[in-house]
Amino acid sequence: MKRAGNLFGTICSWDNLELAARRARRRKRYRLYAERFELRRESILRAVRDELVAGAWTPKPYRTFTIHDPKERTICAPCYRDRIVHHALHNVVAPIFERSMVDRSFSCRVGMGTKAARAECRRLTARHSHVLKMDVRKYFPSIDHAILKSKIRRHIKCRPTLEVLDGIVDSWRDTEYPPMWFPGDDLLAPATRSRGLPIGALTSQLFANLFLNRIDHWILESVRPAGYIRYTDDLLLFSNDKTFLHETRDRLIEQMAAERLMPHPTKRRVHACREGIPFLGFRFWPDRVRVMQEGRIRFERRIRRMAAAWRRGTGTLGEIGASMYAWFQFVREFPSTEGLVRAESGRIRVSAAGG
Repeated sequence: MKRAGNLFGTICSWDNLELAARRARRRKRYRLYAERFELRRESILRAVRDELVAGAWTPKPYRTFTIHDPKERTICAPCYRDRIVHHALHNVVAPIFERSMVDRSFSCRVGMGTKAARAECRRLTARHSHVLKMDVRKYFPSIDHAILKSKIRRHIKCRPTLEVLDGIVDSWRDTEYPPMWFPGDDLLAPATRSRGLPIGALTSQLFANLFLNRIDHWILESVRPAGYIRYTDDLLLFSNDKTFLHETRDRLIEQMAAERLMPHPTKRRVHACREGIPFLGFRFWPDRVRVMQEGRIRFERRIRRMAAAWRRGTGTLGEIGASMYAWFQFVREFPSTEGLVRAESGRIRVSAAGG
């Protein structure tokens, strides 16, 4: 594989930084920090460019907060200037990584995404009798820094670009997730290896896609299941041979261990497709698709909270309407959910009214 070089001039170019600033502002233009940036846009971009060119740019501390929807996660938000740098890197580096990625990986890629992944899941569920569904345990906190850097270097040889990418990788280290030992490790191995990517940074999603790219190729070129989908760390392998999938599961666990990853202890099952396959907020059967019950419950709770805030004077009807619109667009994705849309409309109106 030919490695890309001489990238840093493009990354630091004024046109690329302007594009990065526009993309960092997307869906955040009315936030206070975005408005403050716009007041000094040119001077800040020049300062960022000067820091990058001088090799003086370093990531600032992340702003962390916890969400509980649907499960507890620690989100790490980069400061606004760092987001611009992340976008500037992504504009140039992502197309290089894309060249080696398979078309069965759907997460955060142009022309892919959740809608395409769900459509493919529906197609494969209708055509095959069984699926191996496997998740990586604590994927983002588990990503090993040394292994990730070696994967990046298989694609990029530009030294200044690698220094900036290394700085982003090293800017976060997970300290909460329990240590893990793998074959060949001594007692102190987990303490001497840095690991973890911050959930919430643009570069983290790019690195996460790259990290499992070797396993994608191994599955498609060596295992050759009848169908395959990956969305971040959620892997689905389809076949009409149940025994084949059980054998593949053991081999896949070995491949994950080589990347210092562990499968989720309760999410590595071989399912019969007729039982329904949970994936990206829906449950898929060969002949129908339904929204997951827990998703409906979470949405109703969110609407009730927003309605209560509106009655207190701290929320707006526009926020409620926007949330309802997003939900209805989500459930309308499949024709079998149209009845749910009509039923939910009445229930949500009652919830918003306080009934």
